[in-house]
Amino acid sequence: MGRTDMESVAYEELLEKDGQVMTHVVGNSMLPLLRDRQSIVLVETVRRVPPEKGDVVLYRMNGTYILHRIRKISPDEYLIRGDNTWRIEHVPKKAVLATMTEFYRTPDGNPVTKNNCSYKFYRLLLPVIRWTRRIGGKIRRMITS
Repeated sequence: MGRTDMESVAYEELLEKDGQVMTHVVGNSMLPLLRDRQSIVLVETVRRVPPEKGDVVLYRMNGTYILHRIRKISPDEYLIRGDNTWRIEHVPKKAVLATMTEFYRTPDGNPVTKNNCSYKFYRLLLPVIRWTRRIGGKIRRMITS
């Protein structure tokens, strides 16, 4: 899962106090965009930056903080999944705490905002990337079986 690295910290408290939080990403669910223990994200409270379809959001489910992308918005919930996962999660709107507004793929990398042209292009290509990876995985499994 695209967990954050400070599970013991109550992000709600930090978001309430500062309106934003910067943290490392733990997990591979947001590959190829965000890298396990390398990428750093800046998230801002949903009051400051309301989530939209396609945004990466921080939410809390069963005591775990997760960063995944909104695929669809319904009146009461978001349909969310990681860029490197196939399972859709039904997340109540009240569980979403913050929207990713900036990220660093590596700690010494340049910041990328959600309005960056290359990031917008990635979001457009994401469906193609996902299906290419899925087909490639099936071919690889057939060859190695």
